[in-house]
Amino acid sequence: MKKTLHIILLFLCPLVVLSKGFTVKGSIDGLQTGTVTLAYVNENSEDTTLTSPIVGGAFTFTDRVPEPELAKLTVTEGWPYNTSFFLENAAIKIHLVKDAAEKTTVTGSASEIIYEKLQPGMIDFFEHAHQNENAHHQTAVTRVSGALERADSIWTAQQNQWIQTIRAEITANADNYAALYFIQWLLFKPVNYDAIFSAYMQLSHTVRNGLAGKKFNADFEHMHRISIGQPAPEISGKDTLGNPVTLAQFKGKVVLLDFWSSYCGPCRIENKRLQPVYQKYHASGFEIISLSLDNERNLWLAALRADAMPWTQGSDLRGGAGAAAGTYDITELPRNILIDRTGKIYAKDLHGDELTEALEFLLGKGK
Repeated sequence: MKKTLHIILLFLCPLVVLSKGFTVKGSIDGLQTGTVTLAYVNENSEDTTLTSPIVGGAFTFTDRVPEPELAKLTVTEGWPYNTSFFLENAAIKIHLVKDAAEKTTVTGSASEIIYEKLQPGMIDFFEHAHQNENAHHQTAVTRVSGALERADSIWTAQQNQWIQTIRAEITANADNYAALYFIQWLLFKPVNYDAIFSAYMQLSHTVRNGLAGKKFNADFEHMHRISIGQPAPEISGKDTLGNPVTLAQFKGKVVLLDFWSSYCGPCRIENKRLQPVYQKYHASGFEIISLSLDNERNLWLAALRADAMPWTQGSDLRGGAGAAAGTYDITELPRNILIDRTGKIYAKDLHGDELTEALEFLLGKGK
């Protein structure tokens, strides 16, 4: 009988471990009452928001998450405040100070320790990325020889250093969900897809096959598919007469795939700036396909009449939900993709002198 009981207990004990969830106990200096919400993805992979009253400056949350994840805590009354921290199935304590977000402390989450360690590096990463973007815009105006190459070289070195910093954390702990979080953000402005994917593959099988890991893999495949040097995916849309518009129609041409809309002010300005470029290079094999992210046909047609663009126009009139916008990950406007004669993506978001110089090279005029 005792032997049977021991066998039963051996099977029951793991179930106790698996059912363990998280407990978040919080305290707030300077606020005795109010409400706190916790937003995260629950065990059923559903976006969830829990609410807890603040009683005597304290609050508590309990539940379970499928894997460590970045959650958002918000104080909804008393004073507007929110903070993000790594939530995992553990006993976590969080301490807030009213009107002093920098004094927030979180203990009990191993992933949070790594997150806090790497967070300053990601702030630098975005600062360097924006500096590189500014350098591109400035070079288009100043045309300082070698300035763009120097800016890109600095950005590449900085990104590679950031990747190495993340990989060092993964080497220390392959079950590193916090490191995966930062790897995801590398897709913001990647310069080396192989290095990014190599860092991802350094993570454990468990992390890569979790919710966040699978999402990264899908996002990576999508971004890599539309990266510079890759064959440009086919587009969909119809011209003003209802005829299909495709890249295949312009095989062997240098094509600027231009995304815009009637309601986008900068897009309308760019429409005017592209006209002399089109007139100058069209006879040499340059084409423009403008794909509108409009929803209403009458607004699209009115903008076409007003801007008098002589090149190919297309739209599926589904706004940002259009197939081409989704294929090329268009989330803001204006955007453009320059495609070479072989059908490969040569560059993205070129304007002014940058676009002219690229066309001179691709069309052979620079030789």
